[in-house]
Order: sequence, then structure tokens, then C-alpha cells
Amino acid sequence: MTRTHRAIGIRAAARAVGAATVLAVMASSTISCSTGSEQIERDGSVVDRNDMVMVSEVRSLTNPYEAAWVQGSRAYAESLGIELKVIVYGGDSQNALSQLQSVLAAGKTVLLNINPNTSADTPAIVRAVQNSGGCAVTQWSKPNDLHPWDVGVGWASYVAYDGVRQGTDTANTLIDSLGGEGGVIALQGLLANEISQTRFEGFQQAIGEQSGVVLLDDQPADFDRNKAYTTTQTLLNKYGEQVNGIWAATDSMALGALQAVREAGKAGEIKVASAADATPEGLDAIVKGELVSTYTTDPYFNGAMGLAICYQSLVGELDVESLPRENREFYVDQSLITASNVDQFLAEPSDAEIVRSVQNPFSRITGPVTR
Repeated sequence: MTRTHRAIGIRAAARAVGAATVLAVMASSTISCSTGSEQIERDGSVVDRNDMVMVSEVRSLTNPYEAAWVQGSRAYAESLGIELKVIVYGGDSQNALSQLQSVLAAGKTVLLNINPNTSADTPAIVRAVQNSGGCAVTQWSKPNDLHPWDVGVGWASYVAYDGVRQGTDTANTLIDSLGGEGGVIALQGLLANEISQTRFEGFQQAIGEQSGVVLLDDQPADFDRNKAYTTTQTLLNKYGEQVNGIWAATDSMALGALQAVREAGKAGEIKVASAADATPEGLDAIVKGELVSTYTTDPYFNGAMGLAICYQSLVGELDVESLPRENREFYVDQSLITASNVDQFLAEPSDAEIVRSVQNPFSRITGPVTR
């Protein structure tokens, strides 16, 4: 798959799940393909493909990034003829665990790919899968002092994204758009979420190196567009003409801030930068000159990759216990998007391209996790 196809043109994903979104929030949905019984020998025992269930667990299908993640999961599961269950937990940590436990209790071998709500949720999730004899790959968040090899082969890998780099790169893009001087406000995501923490850390590092840029205020907006909108309104009223730029940890929050900026009559005057997600609306805002940055971490690949690691483990194509630690806890590649390269990130991958991209699910490793 080319860099263009690996990017985030997420329009098709959003359309694909649009009809299901209203019914799916805080609920589960199932996608399945019927195949004949296929038994696979592994370590002297037999694994039946029809006894497997793949689980893709996300906060919301209204988030274009997570909608595309589910599309990647679906493409991979369908390519193997294995049932896919989609769990949408609505940002509720207890709901995420209880729905997963219901799937585990059904007795099938679970292959889980999950974006946990917070770092604190990860231990209970991976131990539940480990105890059931299944396999889990977690992405984005975990406690710094807990690692897959501490739990067992049931937690195959933890996949991370360099939030510090995302925060630094997008802060520098914002700084450049301001000519190196001015006042800025920052919108963080969930304060207990690791990627939100690291993005803000990177933002602070970049701002700290610029004597001409002043951080006026920072507030959590919980990855929520509406909260970002109202928070930005409040901060614009508080700081008035001092606000020259806004940095947000995700597109959803940046777009909420942009709405408040437009209503204040300052679109284009106040620069807005996003640190993540490359949503269709975010990309369009860059094309229109209303947003100065976003970041891609390819949700299609991410949604398929975790399931591919687990599947290859369960059928004996890879031995989790023998994997180097760099394959059990790692960063994957990502790209800064600005007006200079946004046109490269508008194409959408086909299902076949998604499946090919995860034939080697470790192909995009950029290094071990450093936190």
C-alpha cells in the first residue's frame, strides 16, 4: 500500500458505518461470514476457525478515525471468513469491560483489537483475555509500568504512537503560522489518557523553546467537539485580542474550536492546529486554509493490524513467546499533514489493500516504546 493509501481519507469508512451509528453507540454489532469448518493444528492441539471471534472495540462510530478502524477490522475478518463483533463503549470504561466479558463468556476464542478508554483500563482488559485463552492487542494507552510480557502470551502486543512527536510537530507548525510570536490556548483530550498527555507534553516542549509565543491557557476538552467549542468560546471571551492561535490534541476538538473562531469573526486570523486524526472535515479545513495541521496514524491499518497479530499467533504463524520485545511493544509510523502535502492524504484504501498491508503486521514499526 502506498503512503497515499495508508493515509486517512476516511469518507468511505464514515459512510459505511453511518447507518449503523445511531443503533451502535453503547451497544454491540456483529459482522459474520459463513465458511466451512477449518481445523488448524497448533502445538499438539486443534484450533477451529469457526470457534474464533474477532472483536474490534472503540469508543464511538461517530468518530471518523474509529469508523475507519472498524472498516479495517471488517476487511481483515471478512478476508478470513471469521466473525467480527464490534463493541462500541461510548467512552464508558466499565461498559467497555462488561461488554468484552460478555463476549468472553460465550466460550469462543477471542481475538481482541482495542483502543482502551484510559490507561487504567488496560490491565483488567488484557488479563480477562489472557485468562480466557484468547489474544489481545491494545493500542494507544496503557500504564507505563505494565508490559505485555508481564501478563503473558494472551496480551500479544501493545501498539503506541509517538504523541510527543505529534504534539511537537503540530505546535511548531502553529508557531510558524504565527511568525514565531503571539498568544495561544491549548485544548487537551482526556487528562487520564496517555496519548493526550504525551501530545500535550510535546506541545509544551515546542512552546517552551519559543520566547515569542506565550501559552495563555490550557483546558481539557475530553476529545469532544462540543466541549471544545464551548471551552474556546469561554477562552476567547476571557483573553480577547491576546489569542492568536489555538492548538488541539485531535481534529474533533480543533473543529469545535474553529467553529467558535468563525462565530467570533476571526476565521483565518486566529490560527488553529490539530495534533491528530486527519478526519475528512479536518483535511478539508486544511485545503481551505482554516486549519494549519493534523496528523495521520492510518486507522485502516491499525484496525486490521491487531487482529492480524492475534490470528497469526493462534494459527501458529508466529510465536508470541519468542517475539523480541520490540515486536510486543512498539511505535508505528505516522505523518504530519499540512497545506504542503494534504493532497497526498485524500485517497482511501480498498479492502484488498488493507488486508495486504497487514500480511506482515510488524512492517511499520519505527522503534520500541520509550515510555
